[in-house]
Amino acid sequence: MHRTQTLDYGILLNGRAQCVFDSGAVQEMKPVDVMVQRYTMHSWRNPSKTEWTRIIFLLVDCLPLSIDGKLLKEDLGRGASFIPHSDNDA
Repeated sequence: MHRTQTLDYGILLNGRAQCVFDSGAVQEMKPVDVMVQRYTMHSWRNPSKTEWTRIIFLLVDCLPLSIDGKLLKEDLGRGASFIPHSDNDA
């Protein structure tokens, strides 16, 4: 699971993909589907054992978001310590 401080557009080019949210909800995508999200904790998976998945992502910087006075911050998830943060939390 990860969250970025961006407005994200994911366009599935071929194959299938599943976007899994921290609530447990799963959104299945098929070619030419578009996923638009902002500040959601999510992960991606390919449900096929034999078919490739290709997705193009466009991430657009956006203003910080707070809910009930709590600022949501970037969270790149476990195993991503080698990826530099965007510094949007500064």
